[in-house]
Amino acid sequence: MNDLDAPLRVAAASVDLTPPAGLPLGGYLLREGKTATGAHDSLEASLVWLRDANGGEVLWLAIDALCVDEVLAGEIAAAVGNACGCAPDAVLVCASHTHSSVAGWVQGLGPILPETADPRLREDLVVRLADAARALPRQLLPCWPVLAEGSAPAAGGNRNDPTGPHDASVGILALVDAGGGVVATVVDYASHGTVLGHENLAWSADWPGAMRRSLSGALETLHAFAAARSAVRMRGASAPAAAPPVAFLQGAAGDASPRFVRRDQSFGEVDRLGGLVAGAAFTALLQAQPGAGDVRVAVRRTSVTVSTRELPAPAEARRRAAELEGDWLAAQTAGVTAPQERIARTRYEGSLMLAALVEAGLPPTMELPMAAAAVGDAAWIHLPVELFASFGLAIRERSPFAWTRVIGYTNGYFGYVADQAAHRDGVYEATASRFDAQGGKTLTDAAVELLRSLASELRANASEALEGISR
Repeated sequence: MNDLDAPLRVAAASVDLTPPAGLPLGGYLLREGKTATGAHDSLEASLVWLRDANGGEVLWLAIDALCVDEVLAGEIAAAVGNACGCAPDAVLVCASHTHSSVAGWVQGLGPILPETADPRLREDLVVRLADAARALPRQLLPCWPVLAEGSAPAAGGNRNDPTGPHDASVGILALVDAGGGVVATVVDYASHGTVLGHENLAWSADWPGAMRRSLSGALETLHAFAAARSAVRMRGASAPAAAPPVAFLQGAAGDASPRFVRRDQSFGEVDRLGGLVAGAAFTALLQAQPGAGDVRVAVRRTSVTVSTRELPAPAEARRRAAELEGDWLAAQTAGVTAPQERIARTRYEGSLMLAALVEAGLPPTMELPMAAAAVGDAAWIHLPVELFASFGLAIRERSPFAWTRVIGYTNGYFGYVADQAAHRDGVYEATASRFDAQGGKTLTDAAVELLRSLASELRANASEALEGISR
């Protein structure tokens, strides 16, 4: 591989965002505002900026956060884009959905949850991310994309029914330099960051952090993609000076978690499950080949109007909450297994959220932002929700791209989008959702339409380029 032949340029960085002890953690109602005692592992942000020869670009910014609301995502995209010269619309702000992160970063989760946003913490987050982005232009270097897909069925699964739908695939985009070394990667998998339970009071990125550490370490000295050793010798190429950043994107994880596959809720189990995902990504990468020829990069944004659900009468909502509280207490008394007790408890929590929604009311529709990113014939569709696996799998099946990944928790947060079976069964996520199953179909159709529009645009651009060459 020769630098002159490289179709893309990449710059990547990781930044430590770990706050001090004494601040509230977000993610579990049962924590009841308890504060962090310290950090077990770092909360980080990973930035991967990719550009093509025609000015097309995408900047993935992945944060160890429960979620990133639309206001904060917009502020981050503007600040980061201005700092490095990337178009703000090309900056995709994604949350890993760890439940052991900072409550103060999050705003407006819903009527049942107390407002936790801390303006100073949010402002500091934006500043630190912009500072990290400012160095990226000096780090841009030629690269080739390598796309791979592995499978990690033992690392996560459907959290309501072990036999239910779950996308066990692991997507990986590696950016490779002329010496065959990996400069940076973008990895996605669908599973809640909930190996650790509400009893944990230490900052932690949960299993996504363990996956990043494991994969980055494995890639640090890898030169598996050196097509010509003579080229390596000529450049004097060596392993990267630092372990390559790994940006983690959380998939369609609305009904996916480690609930039925975790052995316990320890930090050792965090490392084990993160290692399973890292191993699947690494193994798939070793069997892949770098892309060749012209590769275009593009990001397109739009929004979709989604109707909200029909809410029950207040009396019915209260009756249902009392009934489910009784079911949960009975499960505790009966000593059922931990996963089933957790399901009973979350069903009760969902009924409390529904009762709060009934009291607060819902607008008839909500406007949800979405974005599609493409690198050649690969695409990532980014949605601001916790999407159920059945919808994510449908999007992938209907996508016009040869390789498609479905990502949630991006550029905003609007809660769960559950399918018809979940609403029928009254599971926590469906009960707590602002949308019914038809809302999920509306969102799915809009995601597919955005992917089709982007694919058509890229094909048209490629045809024009070929015509220009032929002239």
